[in-house]
Amino acid sequence: MIAKKGAHEDLRSELGWSAKMANKSRHSLLWKPVKGRIMKDGAFQIDSIGHLVLKMGRLLLLSGADTEYARQRTDALVSHFGLTAELFISGERLILAIGSGASLHARIGHQINSMGVNSGRFDAVDAIISQVCSDQLDLEEASRRLDEAEHAPSLYPSWLVVLAVAGTTASLARLFGAAWPVFAAAFVGGILNIVLRRFLGSRRANPIGASFLIAFLSAVLAASVLCLNPAADPALSFVAVGMILVPGVPLINGISDMAGAHSGIGLARLFTGGITAIAIGFALFLAAYCVGKPLTTALPTYPIPIWQDVVFSAVAAFGFAMLFNAPVRAVVACVICGTISHGLRSELGTLGLELAAATLFCSFLAGLLSHAFGRLLALPWPTFAFPGTVAMIPGSYAFRAGVGGLQIMAGGRSTPISLIAETASLTISAIVLTSSVGVGLVLASALSRFLQGDKAK
Repeated sequence: MIAKKGAHEDLRSELGWSAKMANKSRHSLLWKPVKGRIMKDGAFQIDSIGHLVLKMGRLLLLSGADTEYARQRTDALVSHFGLTAELFISGERLILAIGSGASLHARIGHQINSMGVNSGRFDAVDAIISQVCSDQLDLEEASRRLDEAEHAPSLYPSWLVVLAVAGTTASLARLFGAAWPVFAAAFVGGILNIVLRRFLGSRRANPIGASFLIAFLSAVLAASVLCLNPAADPALSFVAVGMILVPGVPLINGISDMAGAHSGIGLARLFTGGITAIAIGFALFLAAYCVGKPLTTALPTYPIPIWQDVVFSAVAAFGFAMLFNAPVRAVVACVICGTISHGLRSELGTLGLELAAATLFCSFLAGLLSHAFGRLLALPWPTFAFPGTVAMIPGSYAFRAGVGGLQIMAGGRSTPISLIAETASLTISAIVLTSSVGVGLVLASALSRFLQGDKAK
């Protein structure tokens, strides 16, 4: 829109624009909207707004947001400026059509390399959106803060993250009933696991290839530690170092996307997560073969006292909170969510409740707790949900199903029917249990929104 100075003044008066100077630079003018629009030098800042929307949406997805959450937050930003927009989200990039009235202009965002989870960045981006929508930040400052959030270092020192994730790896082994020597081997394997993960991540290595390499080397190291105790079975240490690599958050978000009518990106997340789990399983199978301890579809698990389940569930949740870079004020709540969800699932199992039903209920409970903590601490609810539920992702089932598939491939027509049936059972169990976690969180989110709507009324 082009207007002369007099017309510009009339237009500002008619629409009710009020201006304030953010600093002495001409480019820092922020027109505070009365009718929800921003104007600068007589022209709508559509390009700047579109750039900001694409950057915010991409960072939310990279940090662990599901598609519906990212869409709602970007919609709030666009609506605040009185513009209309259509946002297309795929597994590769975002495409935005934005404009005023019937005139829309297309914008293409940067490529989305890998959708992981970074709760600290998630919180920072979400807070920036809220500040822009409440007119506390102008576009230029918001863009600068987004750049800072994208490249911000971890909130925690490297040594703490390494020890916490190694403790999580060992705890996962113990939750399966691993003996103490296997527990120690899983801890050592977990140290190498997280060190390689951070190194390869900083080099932008292919996520699937990196997961294969990390799982293989970590499993070989864990088995090497158990050479000091030849009677110990390293199978549970293999499963533990593999489970810490399973992309649980993308799998959970994939279920959420499918439930929220975002089937394209949902299928992409599920397919990528599934292929990654298969790659990890193949790496563990290869590592076990190399050390002379071949894996089978059977996993020797043993019950542990409930107090140990609670303690090691808490340690695992703490490690995931460190791995996901959760804000400091959220760590205790993350541990509470993880302890209650996994500990209660184990107790329900001992009472005879079927595993899938127990997983669904405990994920639902963890989701409700996450929303409650989110409102209490002013943080996005996924900050608490992911550390609270990711330990329930059935990585061991997926690995064993992969092992069964390799054995079927090698056996051909002579494959026993029992192996085929067990592999099919493990595959179905992995799918059902993963879906139970995702569906439980979706139901908790829907109920929380419903209750908040009632309170608003």
